[in-house]
Amino acid sequence: MVAQDSEAPPKAEPAKPDRKRLLVVLAVVVIAAAVLFYANRPGTGTQPPSETQFHRIEFPDHGFSIRLPGHWEIFNERQNDPQIVMVAGVSGTQNNVRIRVAPLPEPVVINNETPDAVIAELQAQFDRFIDEGENVKEVLRRQRIRVNGVHGWQYLYTFTNEPSNQEGIHSHIFLLGGSRMYVLVFQALPTSAYGEIAGTFDEVFSSFELMRPETSPTPAP
Repeated sequence: MVAQDSEAPPKAEPAKPDRKRLLVVLAVVVIAAAVLFYANRPGTGTQPPSETQFHRIEFPDHGFSIRLPGHWEIFNERQNDPQIVMVAGVSGTQNNVRIRVAPLPEPVVINNETPDAVIAELQAQFDRFIDEGENVKEVLRRQRIRVNGVHGWQYLYTFTNEPSNQEGIHSHIFLLGGSRMYVLVFQALPTSAYGEIAGTFDEVFSSFELMRPETSPTPAP
């Protein structure tokens, strides 16, 4: 599952922050950012009226917007985690998406000026986090992605749901949007549900947009 835009990302004058410090900080944020979730929450949210149309939801305090299917429910449960800004999915199932917004102490914007060495080191950190993730069984896909000008990485992997011992699929996406990192985790449980809902996941992800795109300096060695 991946959606990319065709526009070239904006260029910015390279700056020279401390790359080691940036990567260490980012590693800490990544470790704090991923939450593997295994069950839909009970009906504690709001049910949009239309089951056929998508509607856009804006999160101005977190700087992004996204479109959701009309028949998805938005759940209020955040598991006491202030970084989780939305949990939404198909009511009565365990097919859903969770969005986390993690602040970065230093802005990170990837574009054509970003050195290959920085890209490789960032990807290595994301790879390591996913590969060492609890309950991760098999990584099916790992790739760089771009959605509406925002760059990041996407990982598709199977996992084991501990309560039910079922196997499911996560599409785990990291987007670097300047002063924030956006982490989207799409879940299909059981695995057989992925084939039916993957197209909807694609539409939801491809609608992700920053409300105020940042053009901070590109990390450089």
